[in-house]
Amino acid sequence: MGTYSDHLEADSELVSDYTWVKIRGDDGQSLVSMTREFYMSTSNTAQEGGSWSATPPTFDAAKYLWVRFKAVYKNPDAIAYSDPELDGTWSATLQAIDTANQAATSASNASQSAQNAVQQAGEAVNKAQEIEQEIGPIKTGIQEAKDAAAEAKQDVADATEQILLDISGSYATKSELSDVEGDLQTQITANADGLASKVSNTEYQQNKADIDAELLKQSNALKTAQDNLSNLQSAQGEANQKLIKAQEDLKKAQDAVTALENDQATTTEQLNSAKEALKTAQNAVDKATADVTQAKKDIATAQGQISDIQDGIDGLTSRVSTAETNISQNSQAISLRATKTEVNTAIKGAKDYADAQIEVESKKITQTVTQVSSKVDALTSQKQETYYYQSTSNTTQTGGSWSTTKPQEALGKYIWMKIKFTFVDGATSETSPVCMTGATGAPGTPGATGKGIKSTAVAYQAGTSGTTAPTGTWSSSIPSVSQGQYLWTRVVTTYTDNTTSTSYSVSYIPKNGGKGDPGTSVTVSSTSVTYQKSTNGTTAPTGSWATTPPATNAGEYLWTKTVVNYSDGKSTTAYSVSRNGTNGVNGTSVTVKSTAITYQASTSGTTVPSGTWSTTIPAVPVGQFLWTRTVVTYSDNKSTTSYAVSRQGADGTDAFMIVYDPLNGLEFSASQKTLTITAKVFKGGKELIDAQVNAFGAIKWYENGSATAFASGKTITLTAPKEVYATLEN
Repeated sequence: MGTYSDHLEADSELVSDYTWVKIRGDDGQSLVSMTREFYMSTSNTAQEGGSWSATPPTFDAAKYLWVRFKAVYKNPDAIAYSDPELDGTWSATLQAIDTANQAATSASNASQSAQNAVQQAGEAVNKAQEIEQEIGPIKTGIQEAKDAAAEAKQDVADATEQILLDISGSYATKSELSDVEGDLQTQITANADGLASKVSNTEYQQNKADIDAELLKQSNALKTAQDNLSNLQSAQGEANQKLIKAQEDLKKAQDAVTALENDQATTTEQLNSAKEALKTAQNAVDKATADVTQAKKDIATAQGQISDIQDGIDGLTSRVSTAETNISQNSQAISLRATKTEVNTAIKGAKDYADAQIEVESKKITQTVTQVSSKVDALTSQKQETYYYQSTSNTTQTGGSWSTTKPQEALGKYIWMKIKFTFVDGATSETSPVCMTGATGAPGTPGATGKGIKSTAVAYQAGTSGTTAPTGTWSSSIPSVSQGQYLWTRVVTTYTDNTTSTSYSVSYIPKNGGKGDPGTSVTVSSTSVTYQKSTNGTTAPTGSWATTPPATNAGEYLWTKTVVNYSDGKSTTAYSVSRNGTNGVNGTSVTVKSTAITYQASTSGTTVPSGTWSTTIPAVPVGQFLWTRTVVTYSDNKSTTSYAVSRQGADGTDAFMIVYDPLNGLEFSASQKTLTITAKVFKGGKELIDAQVNAFGAIKWYENGSATAFASGKTITLTAPKEVYATLEN
């Protein structure tokens, strides 16, 4: 407010003619405190089953955390609360745990499917082995028949040869060839029929119909087992699909835990709970991977065993009957040759024919063995191939092609993967494509600069405890240590960023024992501190140690070794390790996309109005409130909304006004070294006398920017330039 007086009727228009003062009215409503409150709820849609508290609760994976702000005002007193919201970090932790649990469940399902397949494959093998035992006696009978057939073949040749050799003696007096031929035919036929009867009388030939029926039955049982194994391949594929799903869920859980680690708002309890769930999921996925792999091996082994037994049954059928027919053919052929040609020709012909028959049988056996070998080879020729697809989309395979070569990661591109299985019958099966990587992110900000060792300090102190470091004064020289006490060695390493790390080693000076042979006391003879760099931060390096710290690259570790040598020739060694940090990994950033500010008048200062918001400030009646809403939209299309509220106060009555009356101006100069200022108090346009001012309170003086008065009273004198003001306080 400005004041001005002169003898003219018209007011002056010059600003410099007025004396200007600040007018302070009654104090308005002000904010006393703002606190954050928490509510542990059994619901993620409402606050249920708990109560509001200002103390942060302990993490509970079965509950949801709601938060709100409590604002306390004065002049007049009031309390306001913000709208409750679910805590983001708490919810992210619950989501990470839920994802890890899903991975564990998927892995458990995969393990169960694989274990069921292994159990059924074992049952199929057991059934095949039972069948093999049941046909054991049949194999023995068939072998006996085969042996009899082989003997019969040899007997035909031997008998025929003997008959032909006897011709010269038995039939030398025969005058007609027809007599010789007739007798020879009769003898050969009789021998052949006898030999054939010998084969037919084996246990196998007598029960051939029953044995063939049993073989057919067992063969059908084996084929059923093979069909079951084919179905198991589908079960194996299903287990593999479940395993892939578990691996996908595990990757999501790992990403969620990584996000929690990078979120500074995450508490240790929340992070540990998420990591524990992730560890359980990882163990389940590892077990499922082993179970599915074992299922593949067991099913392939079962198929090979069952196929071998099946081939054995197929090879048993009709073997002896073929041999029996060959015997009859041999006898007839030999008879014909003996009656038409000379003896040597007949014998040679019989031998040649028998050899030819043996060669034919040999080829049949070779062919059968080859077929069995081919089946075995086919059973073990299953193939698994991994294909990759570089796509412009993370939801479909677009803009590329499938290849067995994994492509390089590229900005804006996504890598998909699928597995192709080729089975023994040539059939193929493929897994559903999975997007295994995201697009390459924008370059992240450089990581913090690594640190090296600036200096080390070794000090010693005697102590009475061997587990708790002493708190006394440390010395750079080794002190004298009494028997029964401990010598502590402290190594303080100072790094280039002026941070430090401290390591300790301790040795015990024993008390005298019972009387014994003369001995010697052990004392510290020397200590040495050496350094070595390594790529491993958990296992001490085995290279050469240096007395000065070497330069380390980003990501490498600097090891410090402290060796204490004793007078008995023994020593103790202690290690400490530090790491030279590397640049941080690329990250993603979220920027502000837009900001929208709108206004609305309301009769409430605690409840957000529900009417229409305007981009221009509306007129606010006295005693009502002006609400300001700010909506910030980010580059990921998420947004946050905040509110501010102010009250339109009524005009004050009879406000106090302070006018400054400088006795000698308001500026310092070369001649003006001090300033004296008097505060005159007006109320309702009238200046108050000192008694009236004192009745209300006291005048106090403040320097701008300070909340503490530096003087009180009506008049002050300044000896140095200051920006000051006066208030009337009761």
